[in-house]
Amino acid sequence: MTTTEQRTLKPAGWLRRNAWALVAIAVLLPATLGIMFANQWIGYFEEWPSRPVDAAAGETLDYGNARWSIVATERVPGTSSAGRERDLPDGTDLVVVTVRVDPTGFGPDGVPDLCTVRLEESGGTTPTRSWANGGAISLDGSGPDLVSCSSELKTPYTFDAQFIVPTDAGESSEFTVGISVVTELPEYARFALE
Repeated sequence: MTTTEQRTLKPAGWLRRNAWALVAIAVLLPATLGIMFANQWIGYFEEWPSRPVDAAAGETLDYGNARWSIVATERVPGTSSAGRERDLPDGTDLVVVTVRVDPTGFGPDGVPDLCTVRLEESGGTTPTRSWANGGAISLDGSGPDLVSCSSELKTPYTFDAQFIVPTDAGESSEFTVGISVVTELPEYARFALE
C-alpha cells in the first residue's frame, strides 16, 4: 500500500470511529435548539394577552381582583365641533370607553390590580388592529378624572379610556375593549361594545 492510499483511508477510519458521536451531535443539537426556542416562545405568550375571556355588550365580568363592566361608549368625530375643540389630528376620531371597576379583592401586596386597556378592531374572531389607551384628552382644559385603573381606590369607580383611531376604523367591523391584568396573563377580559 502506498502512502497516498494510506492518507485517503485515514479520514474514513476517523469517520467510522466517531460515527456514533457525529450522529448524536446531529440529533441533539437541533433538539436542544428546538427546546430552547420553544421555551422562549412559551414564556413570551405567557406574558402577552393572548387568551380572551369574552363578555357580551352590557355584561359584567369577574377578572383578576375586580368585577368589570363597560358603562358607556362615545365616538367623537374629528370633524365635529367637539373633535376640533380637542384638537384631534385630521382623519381621526376619539373613542371614549367608560369602564366600571368594582374591586373584589387585592393582589398579594394588598393593592388593587393595575391594568392595560386596548381598543381592538376585528373583522372576525381575532383583532386586526388595536390602539392603546391615549390618556387624558381634555376639552376646554378639563379631562376625565381617571383614564386607567387605580392602585389606590378600593371602592367601586369608573375611568374613561380614550383612543384616537382612524376615521375609517370600526366601519366594517366591530370594536372590543381588551383589559389585561399582569397577574392574570395570558388571559385577558374582552368586552364587546354596543
